[in-house]
Amino acid sequence: MTGTGPRRIRAGAVAFAVADDQPTFWDRVEAGRWEPATLATLCRLIGPATTILDIGAWTGILSLYGVACGATRAVAVEADPAALAQLRRNLAANPDLAGRIEIVARAAAPHPGPVRLGARRKPGDSMSSVALADSPGAWTAEAVTPAELAALAGEGGPLLISLDIEGGEYALLPAMAPLLGRPGSALLVSFHPAILRAAAGPAAGPVAEAAAERAHAALAGLRASPVGAPGPPPAWGDRDATERCDTWLFERI
Repeated sequence: MTGTGPRRIRAGAVAFAVADDQPTFWDRVEAGRWEPATLATLCRLIGPATTILDIGAWTGILSLYGVACGATRAVAVEADPAALAQLRRNLAANPDLAGRIEIVARAAAPHPGPVRLGARRKPGDSMSSVALADSPGAWTAEAVTPAELAALAGEGGPLLISLDIEGGEYALLPAMAPLLGRPGSALLVSFHPAILRAAAGPAAGPVAEAAAERAHAALAGLRASPVGAPGPPPAWGDRDATERCDTWLFERI
């Protein structure tokens, strides 16, 4: 799509422009084949005072969609330089929405300091992750911690967090108390158990299980709902819950 100019697309009930390098992705969005349940859930939860914290924003699909649905603002966290360039082009193509979207060009991580990331195929492919740090062409980004993100999100109005960082969620979730403890917060998580197992290497079984248990413990006390589960919806306590449905909504009871 580079050099072809912005394209107006419709996602659910809203429309905005895109100017990135992902034409087939946007074809899927317009055809309703990209995570329709995620988009519907996001729109249902958004009110006029909502702030969206989009961790793993990629080229901005959820940030753009969220503010187009009426969110007050979005904080788009992305550390992949190729994705960031496309995200900035997409914001420039939407001057009516861009003023409500703040880009944080850092990697969400439990601790401050440099973070090593890699991509499954190439930078900008939507699958950048700390779990792929040993891949060819990996790069380093500065971390942004959950406490820093809580400060950036501010204290006014409901906070809707989207977390999609390709396996990195297992390390980040135990550190997210500054965000999950906020009244009125909701968390939409995409789990990637296969990436977690692959990153663990020969000790995949016990290492992955321990990481999953720590992440699940961080979500204790929240109401869990599967989003877009095929077939009968799994219960959160099921051992294979994230194998059967990779996207879950967590809300304060």
